[in-house]
Amino acid sequence: MAKRVYPIDDPDAYRKAGPTDLLELLPVPGGNPIFLPKWIVEILVYGIVHNEIIHISGPSGSCKSSLLESLYRVPRNFEMVCRGLGYKPLPFKLYPIEMVTFEAPGELYQRRALKDGSTFDEKSILVTALEAASATSDNCYSTIWLREIGRVHSSSVQGGLLNLMSKGDIVLPGDRRIDGSRISWVADSNYQAESDATHTLVTLDDALKRRFTIQLTMDYLSAAEETIVLQHLTA
Repeated sequence: MAKRVYPIDDPDAYRKAGPTDLLELLPVPGGNPIFLPKWIVEILVYGIVHNEIIHISGPSGSCKSSLLESLYRVPRNFEMVCRGLGYKPLPFKLYPIEMVTFEAPGELYQRRALKDGSTFDEKSILVTALEAASATSDNCYSTIWLREIGRVHSSSVQGGLLNLMSKGDIVLPGDRRIDGSRISWVADSNYQAESDATHTLVTLDDALKRRFTIQLTMDYLSAAEETIVLQHLTA
């Protein structure tokens, strides 16, 4: 149970916070601060730094997207957690991919496009993001963010991800290869990480579920935690 709220931007306060205490993350521009248990924030940053394949699950409104946005759009949040964990505070580069745009596994790699009256195969937004992430992985923490995998209505698309979500070589059409060893993956969904789908319409593929090296389940703050936040805000 959380005892109090600690501002993430205060190094001394960060060190004093226990795993279940709440961190107050700096707000994104135009937004509000979010309050999350310290252990959740640290596990996510650990996975990003170590190039893990991460699944963040939980009901809508449990701050899955907000947490990633706050780490990416407010670099100070990510930097403070890195420093607190003893990691080199390199910049965090996030490549969001809307999974609802993919209707077939082949579209994960390329799509038919029209130019000057003729059609051709163009690289998918996912392949373009992988190439960019690989190119920047020497001087930052590069992460592919698969948004809303729980709304992909095709098991074949989920299966197609298995060939891409790799910590080794990622093989593309034409035998092109991308080094995936320095790229982390984050997939968010409404699935429960340790059980069958509860909050979503599509069953999570078992092989894809096993591919994730970190399963992070988020939930709403408890009534006691909400009380702590209100006391902190009104102090």
